[in-house]
Amino acid sequence: MERAGVGPPLHVHNVDEWFFVFSGSMDMQVGPRELTATAGDSIWIPRGTDHGFTTTEETHVLNGYAPGGVEQIIAGIATPAERRELPPKDLELPNPEAFGRLLDNYWSSLSSNTWAQTAPQR
Repeated sequence: MERAGVGPPLHVHNVDEWFFVFSGSMDMQVGPRELTATAGDSIWIPRGTDHGFTTTEETHVLNGYAPGGVEQIIAGIATPAERRELPPKDLELPNPEAFGRLLDNYWSSLSSNTWAQTAPQR
């Protein structure tokens, strides 16, 4: 679950990524395309494709990667849940600069990084 106005800056992975939107909506950039994903939409993002999104309302999505491993990024920016329930609406999120630094690793890079622009997976 993501609240409105949340999402990562433009970035790229060396693995494929996909989203399935259960409810809500998010504005996405996938390569040169701009789209709005809403309930029932499935979005496939091939490895090496610049992408980012911003939720436009509270949004529930299933997100996955192939092959696995990128979930380590999510664990790095996550706050462990105290109980099996949705996080409180006032949960503090990482600031965009910190979020950007977390995306600069083996699995992912900000699209603006020079090395990512020439990576073989593109």
